[in-house]
Amino acid sequence: MTVEIDQLIADWKNKVNIAGQNLLELQELPTYQRLCGSFGFTPVQLTGITQTQVTPALEAMNDLFQYFDLLVQTIDKAIKLRQQLPRFLSREKITEIAQLLTGASIELPGVQTPLAQRELLTGAETTTKISPAQLLQMMEDAFSVARDAVLAVDDAWTQMEVMLADAEMQIFSLQNLAISLNQDCQSELIQAASVIASLRRSIEQDPLGTSAVFQQQVQPMLADVKATLEQAIRQQNQIREKLATASNLLQQLKEIHSIAIAAFAECQDKVLDHSILLPPLSEEQIEALRQWLMKLETKLAEGLVNPIIVGLDNWIIKAKEYIASEQQAYAINNAPLQTRRELRGRIDALQAKALARQLIEDPILTELALQAKQLLYSRPTPLNKAAELITQYEKRLNGKYRRD
Repeated sequence: MTVEIDQLIADWKNKVNIAGQNLLELQELPTYQRLCGSFGFTPVQLTGITQTQVTPALEAMNDLFQYFDLLVQTIDKAIKLRQQLPRFLSREKITEIAQLLTGASIELPGVQTPLAQRELLTGAETTTKISPAQLLQMMEDAFSVARDAVLAVDDAWTQMEVMLADAEMQIFSLQNLAISLNQDCQSELIQAASVIASLRRSIEQDPLGTSAVFQQQVQPMLADVKATLEQAIRQQNQIREKLATASNLLQQLKEIHSIAIAAFAECQDKVLDHSILLPPLSEEQIEALRQWLMKLETKLAEGLVNPIIVGLDNWIIKAKEYIASEQQAYAINNAPLQTRRELRGRIDALQAKALARQLIEDPILTELALQAKQLLYSRPTPLNKAAELITQYEKRLNGKYRRD
């Protein structure tokens, strides 16, 4: 039994030491001393959320020290009783020590009962007795509340000045960015700056309220402005990309238009049948497309972002249609010229073959070649007639070669 009592006393001594150390560390925090007005500090006149949350916590700390004294007194009493135990064990003393350490041995300070809550036989003051374990649990709960409140204030006092300064720098950066992007965010940023100025005046007396307002008002406000400007940056990057694409397409269109016109003119000059030709776009159409792009660039300088994006998309679609049209015109108009060149090469190849077969002086072949070349080297060339003469030449050459 003595061993159990000694172990119980040792456990309580350890708990008292740990509790005392933690209470002392909390009490030595400068923030706690500022809040309480201890160690030379003038107590802060708390307001708002901080007053609501911290004042009860500080009152709980006062109760904590009273409870701690009651607990220490009880444990000390148990220790003294243990030291007085006779050599031969006294069951009565052991029971008394056990009662001190495990029973309802601690009387809490009396609580005044308001008259409105009393019955006829209710006393004006209510007293309660609890065990050391119950008291320690009350102390742990009160300590957690006080610790969290003091540390929350400590964090707010430590961080808020830095956070407000960072926010002011962010406002300055966002203002410059908004100007460069031609975005009107001035009213939101002025409002944020006004709230920050107000918060600076409330940090000392209501740090928790200041932190809450900063998180609920300033941070979302700046986040919205930042998101707006980031969207503007993305849009401007998109516009720059589309303008670069438009510029490249316009250059491509000019180039393909130029060769389409050249092919059309050359084909009109060198080929007899013009019904197969496809006229290129007019210069007025090309110029209208160029003017359209210039108007879009002018609107961009005026800050009309969304209409510009839609306009550029439509412009790019039209430019691609024009390019495809000119490519088709070039292909169609160049085809007869290519055919004319191929026919020239074909008659030359056939004459070379006739020379190799010693048929170059055949009068019919000579006449056919002469007529075909006259057509192919004159303007405009009747391609069908020239092709027919060359076909006759080939048939004559191949037929005569087989007969000979």
